[in-house]
Amino acid sequence: MKTTARKTSQKLPFDVPAPVEKALKTAGSRFDAFSARAKSVAAKTEKQIKVAARDLKKTGQSLAKDPRAFVEEVMESGRDLGQKLRANAGKVGGDVQDRVQKAGAEAARRAEGVAKNVTETVGTAVEKGLHSLNVPTRKELRSLSAKVDGLGKKIDALKSRKAPRAAKRAR
Repeated sequence: MKTTARKTSQKLPFDVPAPVEKALKTAGSRFDAFSARAKSVAAKTEKQIKVAARDLKKTGQSLAKDPRAFVEEVMESGRDLGQKLRANAGKVGGDVQDRVQKAGAEAARRAEGVAKNVTETVGTAVEKGLHSLNVPTRKELRSLSAKVDGLGKKIDALKSRKAPRAAKRAR
């Protein structure tokens, strides 16, 4: 696995307060730790997938060698299932298909709500984490950038007004 060393940042033309610098260093080290954990999980997952693919290949090869045995096994298990269903048919009441469809619709509705809640919760947690480290969010940076641009335009407008006045005084 390739690792890289973190480059040191360039010296800024202004002093960065110690709490901000500490928060940035802490965030960087936490990010590095998270990155290392993610790489570890990815490596484990890759190994599991390779094992599953190997097992699937072996199963496919055994099916290719003796497809009749596979079909007979499926037929036998189907017969067993059919017998169990017939034996339990009197015990099962109501329309099973209708219940399954209702349960599926309810599960889909709940899953959609859960996915939305998870997205919102993660977003809120990330924003709180950034704020606890005194790191602005992307939205806050955009807002600040827009304000700085607006102030820059106002300063340029004021400079252009003062330039003609200075020229009149020189006469």
